[in-house]
Amino acid sequence: MEEKQGTQMYCGVPVRPDKAEKKQIRKQYIRTGIVILLNIFLFNIVLCGIAYFLGGIYAGDISSYAAMKNGFAKFSTDYPAMRVVVGFMIPVISEVTSILVGIKLLKIDIRRLFTFNGFTGGETLRGVTESLGLQMAAGYIALIVAGILRIFNLETSSWSFAVVESSLGVTFLWYFYACLLGPVLEELLYRGVILQGLKTYNRRMAVFVSALIFGLMHQNYQQFILGFLVGLVLADVTIRSDSLIPSMIMHIAINTTASLCSLIMAYLDYDSYSSIQNGVTEPLGLDSRFMAATMIIFLIRSALLIAAIVL
Repeated sequence: MEEKQGTQMYCGVPVRPDKAEKKQIRKQYIRTGIVILLNIFLFNIVLCGIAYFLGGIYAGDISSYAAMKNGFAKFSTDYPAMRVVVGFMIPVISEVTSILVGIKLLKIDIRRLFTFNGFTGGETLRGVTESLGLQMAAGYIALIVAGILRIFNLETSSWSFAVVESSLGVTFLWYFYACLLGPVLEELLYRGVILQGLKTYNRRMAVFVSALIFGLMHQNYQQFILGFLVGLVLADVTIRSDSLIPSMIMHIAINTTASLCSLIMAYLDYDSYSSIQNGVTEPLGLDSRFMAATMIIFLIRSALLIAAIVL
């Protein structure tokens, strides 16, 4: 019996779900929705709310949400190490809680997803290449969107994996999350829980929705574009391999590559790198080594984009 778009196929004849099956489908989707809303609620309201409230106390002003947010910004400036720790703990707590609730609520056997199930190393390598190529494509799209926003004088925000800290331990903590722990937890949540909860009855919709939620949770348009595009590939690979291992490898490769590029550029010329992140540096004012590294990174990413298109 073959599954297709929420309708089962028996001997080539579509068999639509009966009333009892429709009820079960709705129940499954509601439970998956609860997991999604739980993660959003924990991340954006509970944990960020606690951080802003403590920031407001630090600044001596808890009269409004804006005042508390400004207080947290002041606290982050005065104690940058604590900002990194808080930024590390908020997603970890929300994702781990949502994963555990999702596994229990949706009755997912997560151990079953930690085998390759015949998915070869070559296929995984091809997926890594495609993902890194999409990373470059997302960058191009983000530049186009940024240009359009500037035409209409709309403020844009940039993003970066770089963290500049005096404490080696704090810097390691952040990159440990960005390059390893974060990808593992996100794959467990978005492809291990949300995708699994949706794919039973409609795989195409499950791929799209899981990628959309994954992109939206990054909360800025640059990372939304990357998260959504890569999320489509990661979800597709997870379904085809029936395993989380390939998508985890691909996700780790994407984040690690971005982090290494940021570290190299920041090390060569931090002022220029920081200015580029804010969109204010003119090319002629850049250090020659920085320009050379930027060009090499650009060529490598362009080659990966071409390889991804060919593959």
